[in-house]
Amino acid sequence: MEAAAKIKGYIGIDPGSAGSLCLFIPSTGQIGFHDMKDSTPSAILEWFNAASDIFDIHMIMIEKVHAIQGTSAGSNFKFGYNVGMINALAEASGIGVDHITPKMWQKKIGVTKKGPAIKKEVAQIAERLYPGAQIKGPRGGLLDGRSDALCIAHYNYLKYTGK
Repeated sequence: MEAAAKIKGYIGIDPGSAGSLCLFIPSTGQIGFHDMKDSTPSAILEWFNAASDIFDIHMIMIEKVHAIQGTSAGSNFKFGYNVGMINALAEASGIGVDHITPKMWQKKIGVTKKGPAIKKEVAQIAERLYPGAQIKGPRGGLLDGRSDALCIAHYNYLKYTGK
C-alpha cells in the first residue's frame, strides 16, 4: 500500500533577532510560528525537521535583509549572526531555500506605507488574510516578526503556485 501524500506547506522567515518562522499550510489554513527570541539553533533545526516530517515543505523563503545603519556594532553583529544562522539551518534542513527582499514581498501583498508605518500595515494585511493567525500577544501588542514571517510565507505560497 502506498503512503498517503503529504500536504504541501510553505515556510516564511523574518530572520531578525526578534524574528519569527512561520509554517503555512494553504489547504487547511493552518499556521504555526516559532519565535527566534530565546530560541536555540538546535530548536530551530528541530522545528524545520518536525515540519518536514509532517508536511511536504515546498520551500523556505527567508527575507533578504542587511544591517541597519545607525545601530550599534553589537546589535549589527547579533543581527548578522542570526541571519547567518537561520540561513545555515535552513540549508542544513535539506528543504529548498529562497530569498526575497522586503520591498518585493511587501509590494506583492499590497503595502503602500513607507517607513515605520509599514509594520502596522503589514499586520493589518496579515490579519485580513488570516484572521485566526496569532500575531498578537495577550495584551493586544504585535508579537515580533510574526506578521512579516506570515506574509513572507504567503508570498512563498503565491510565488510557487503561480497565484
